Amino acid sequence: MLTLAAAGHAADRDEATGATGVTLYEISERVTFDQAEGVVFRNATSLLQGFAALGTPLCPFELLISVPRVESCTVIATGTDSVSTVSGTGPVSGTFDVVVNAPGNSSVHVPDLPVISGTFSGAVDLSLAVLHHIPLGSIAGTFTITQIADPATAVMAALPTPVVLPFKGTFRMPFKLGAHGGFERSARNQAAFYLADDLRTRMPVRAFERSTGFPDVRLEVTFGN
Repeated sequence: MLTLAAAGHAADRDEATGATGVTLYEISERVTFDQAEGVVFRNATSLLQGFAALGTPLCPFELLISVPRVESCTVIATGTDSVSTVSGTGPVSGTFDVVVNAPGNSSVHVPDLPVISGTFSGAVDLSLAVLHHIPLGSIAGTFTITQIADPATAVMAALPTPVVLPFKGTFRMPFKLGAHGGFERSARNQAAFYLADDLRTRMPVRAFERSTGFPDVRLEVTFGN
């Protein structure tokens, strides 16, 4: 079943997994604000999609041995955070799935059949963006794998002992340069960039790093303490 499901989804994913092996993109976000003890909090729920390189914890050789020619796995997630506008920090949590193309789908259908599922939690630090208008942020926490599919049947089953994976990550918010060289929000279909860790180098947003024309926030994930 999984052999049929994954064909055609590995061709050009290497660059999409990024230098860390796992890269996710925020494809939509819903934001609200509330106030507690005089502090305003930015509450956001985001849908993410991206890719994990084969051999990384979210794309293990053991599970996908029956899926030929796979070089990466598609990962989808829903995350919620609540960030203080004073400190730029706050908690984050959510769920994730590693998905392949379900039997019966066309080869160009978005992958939709979960083979690994779980949760994640941790803390985000968006202080550079919130307090200094620098389009970078960070996250640290754990992914917890709670279910894995049977390779023969694709039926999900709970793990007797969940697998806990510590991780860190870097958020890169897309931007454009204003008339005076400052960072500005990039609108739909405009040229956009990500900022490198040196706070100077601009990295162009590529075509696949956009959703319906809008440049996506990029999250680069590294596993380990």
